[in-house]
Amino acid sequence: MKLIRNKRRVLTWSLSMWCVYLAGLFELLPYVVPYLDDFIPKWLSIAILLMSPIARIIHQENLKDEQAQER
Repeated sequence: MKLIRNKRRVLTWSLSMWCVYLAGLFELLPYVVPYLDDFIPKWLSIAILLMSPIARIIHQENLKDEQAQER
């Protein structure tokens, strides 16, 4: 296993991470704004988390390693 050098960029721009961030937001939102508890379906965060592995395999040009491009 090889760790990447640009972990901050990957955590910011990766589609799979954005799925995790959105699922977390939809889970926390009813606690912050209580009347959204009945508005946001319970299955929505699970569906977004299930999209995360699919988003992981999508080719994302902006996440390439700079050193790999120079070679």
